[in-house]
Amino acid sequence: MTAVARHDARTLFERAWTHGVRTGEIDGARRDALVAEGTRAIRRIAGVLGSESLRDDLERAMRSMLGLVNLHLQQVSRGDVAAAARSLAENGLLFHTKGASQAIKRVLAIEHGVDPDAVDPVNRRRFEEAVVAEWAHLPFEVLLERQREAELASRRRAAADALAATLEGTPPEPYYEPEQVILTALLIRAYAREPAWIDGVRGFEALFEAVRRAPARFRVLPPGVPPEHREAVEDVWSTEGPRVIEAIAASDEPVHRLVAGDPLSNPLHAWLVLPADALDDVDDVGELTTSHWQVLTGGATDEPRLLATMLQGVIGFESAWPLAPKAAVTLLRRTLAERPDERRAAAWLDANAPHQYHADLLGLWRDFWDERESAFDEDAGADAWLLFAAEWLPVKAAGAKQPAPAKPATKKPATETHAPAKKRAAT
Repeated sequence: MTAVARHDARTLFERAWTHGVRTGEIDGARRDALVAEGTRAIRRIAGVLGSESLRDDLERAMRSMLGLVNLHLQQVSRGDVAAAARSLAENGLLFHTKGASQAIKRVLAIEHGVDPDAVDPVNRRRFEEAVVAEWAHLPFEVLLERQREAELASRRRAAADALAATLEGTPPEPYYEPEQVILTALLIRAYAREPAWIDGVRGFEALFEAVRRAPARFRVLPPGVPPEHREAVEDVWSTEGPRVIEAIAASDEPVHRLVAGDPLSNPLHAWLVLPADALDDVDDVGELTTSHWQVLTGGATDEPRLLATMLQGVIGFESAWPLAPKAAVTLLRRTLAERPDERRAAAWLDANAPHQYHADLLGLWRDFWDERESAFDEDAGADAWLLFAAEWLPVKAAGAKQPAPAKPATKKPATETHAPAKKRAAT
């Protein structure tokens, strides 16, 4: 007999049924009872799929019911036909459809970040539909792999919550992956001065600087890990920790870009709990501004000074702000006579400004140059140029003395705004 001939393409359920009938474990009476059970299961599943009175839904439901029974038989018998036949005879079909359904819904709950023991009605209905429409037809090996992944995620989530609770302050939001929480907490325990969650950008700058000074320190699991979760934490630390340390310590990027750079090109945003990408509150600006940006702007957050900082950085000229009126007009007419390629501005922002500021600052840049190009020609009078300069740039009042250059701010200004508002419609 050839290998092809020996292969039995029937499902485990089909082979177990045949075996049970042949051995007498499934006699006539038991067979009738199992058929009646199957009919009830099919109607229930058809109701989930659509309607228990439509032939198409009943046929789909029958295939789903057989798929669920087969999956659970694989799970309880590990492929042993005699054991599967015995389970069919002793436990019936509903036991197996329910067992498979419960196992799948647990996986779905974990994958969706829902407590498997407290699933709300909306998710319960959604999971039930997924069970009979999709999961019932999956190979058993796929179900096993999804179960392993879900249980690993569950253990890591519990470990992340426990480890997060060992630090002072507000723990991260639950939408972060457990690996992100675990790695961030371990970095804080290994390198921060205080065992507390870091909320601000500059706190992470200091943390990353400490990592760069002593990357080898992370080769030992930091202290403070709850003993009952040590295995799960150690697994994340040993498998994912080295790449985090390498990304921080071996990178040529300045730390302000590692903390507040573009998430699309910075893998640390996917590996750690870094400050949010967007600012929801004006009061958060000081905390979410990098030290580098604070020095560049001198702590200023008004539009003219932000624009002036960008113009100096992109075009490359030196000026002491605020400018005298005559100097401002000269700057506009000569140094700022031609609009630079916007890619230069975008590249400068990427290298210097926190990522969450980029869109608004680039909008300010465009508004300035659009008005500069549309409102003036070379024949415009000095008064018109001066009015334009006074609106867009830091210009001192006529007759006022030039103040000494301001020292970089070390405290957050009383009122701030990170995002330049759109310019007034009428000037």
